[in-house]
Amino acid sequence: MGFQQVPAIIKIVVVIYLLVILAIGAYMSKRAKTPADYFIAGKKAPYVIAIVSGSAAIMSGFGLVGIPGLAYQFGIVAEWIQVIAILGFSISAYLIGRKMRTLAEIRDVVSIPDAVAIRYPSNAKVIRILSVIGILTGMLGYLSVEFMAMGVVISSIFNISFWGGVLIGASVVTVYTVMGGIASGIWTDMIQFSMEMLAGLTVLIAMFVVVGNPFHVLSVLAHAPNPVMQAHAALWWPQGMGGIGLGGAIGWLIAFSIGHSGEPQLLAKYYVHRDVHKLKWQGMINGITYGIAGLVSFSGLALAALVAEGKVKPLASSNYAAPYFLLHYTPPLIAGLAFAALIAASMATINGFSNIGAAAISHDLVEKTLGIQLSPRKGLLLGRVTTFFVIALALVVTYYWNSLIGIAGAAAWSILASVFVPSIAIGLNWRRATGTGAVAAAIVGITTSIWFQVANYNPGGFFGATLAILLSIATLVIVSLLTKPEQLDEDIMNIITMPH
Repeated sequence: MGFQQVPAIIKIVVVIYLLVILAIGAYMSKRAKTPADYFIAGKKAPYVIAIVSGSAAIMSGFGLVGIPGLAYQFGIVAEWIQVIAILGFSISAYLIGRKMRTLAEIRDVVSIPDAVAIRYPSNAKVIRILSVIGILTGMLGYLSVEFMAMGVVISSIFNISFWGGVLIGASVVTVYTVMGGIASGIWTDMIQFSMEMLAGLTVLIAMFVVVGNPFHVLSVLAHAPNPVMQAHAALWWPQGMGGIGLGGAIGWLIAFSIGHSGEPQLLAKYYVHRDVHKLKWQGMINGITYGIAGLVSFSGLALAALVAEGKVKPLASSNYAAPYFLLHYTPPLIAGLAFAALIAASMATINGFSNIGAAAISHDLVEKTLGIQLSPRKGLLLGRVTTFFVIALALVVTYYWNSLIGIAGAAAWSILASVFVPSIAIGLNWRRATGTGAVAAAIVGITTSIWFQVANYNPGGFFGATLAILLSIATLVIVSLLTKPEQLDEDIMNIITMPH
């Protein structure tokens, strides 16, 4: 679904951006000498780079393309995700940021399953395998969301097919990720997220100019002649109108407040900090930068108001709300930078997730579970090969997963949270959590989240994916209290009892 008459400057800016990203990937590939360099940047990233990289990993195409689509489709209710997510960064940084980085200081950790296996030595191998399964399950869904978002944006710019856009974006991100690993990602994230914040400010200004302030936008929607458009101004949609009811809004509130603490793409960024003491700024800077970039979601709300006023024809797909608004209501040069930002959001998350998935396969399965020891050179090669494999597999999943980007992203988010919120966020703060409890919680989280998604089970409008998070947390607590306490080394116990 390309848009006609896209100014040449927009295309030029996007092409230049893609070439710059490839150049950075090529340069960083020379600095990746070991698996630790490739997977956690050798724990040498300056704190500003590491923190902003965390913001970029969470924002993603889900945030910059999917949530504007939800705002266009359902209205102000989509902001439950954006506003609560700002709080989620602080919750995660407070609960586990310093603890994850300290763990990387005292133990040889490369992946998120490493942390889980160290925390639960009585069931280290089983919980590691379950963590890998959880990562791969949620990761494939999340990567599919990012590929869909890239396809939407690139096809809008170059007037090509959706899949043509997917393949162009996938080719670029595959090259720089396979070459440089997470190191290329965290350095490009600084450039990319600066562009994402520019896009957020651009949308905010354009909304004021074209439609009015947010309160006026809501007033336009509330007084629209169409009852469906009126519902856009409500804090939640009446379910009888096919929208997201109160249960759905509460589900999003839960998932995106505590969910950050179980998202591997953010947790992995805690490892890369050069200085553990600078982690005190993580939550605040994440929240500010994410909040600015998240203003892009107003593009969907403003476009819905324009439709309500009869000034714009309804879109064939709400996924195209952000690209349509940027193309028609912002200056071409700024629009070009904003379009590049939308692509950047997806690429940052694809880089982080494919790197995490590759680490799960090459490091956690091959080396730690199967016991196959590899030299640094062979470990690095295997990491690159598995990164390519993970991206290719995600493209296959994308082909078969047809959904609103925002809904699919929320589902993938909750799958990951249902596995890692209990084992990491709670486990690194509650000394009574046991390996048996963590194993049971992971099994419940994986099975229920997948089943609820496949069956589209949302009792009372409350998202089944969020219910899976609550069930897995309850399982950890109950089973841990009924089983023998975990015997932990003193250094790990010190991390659990470490003051926040």
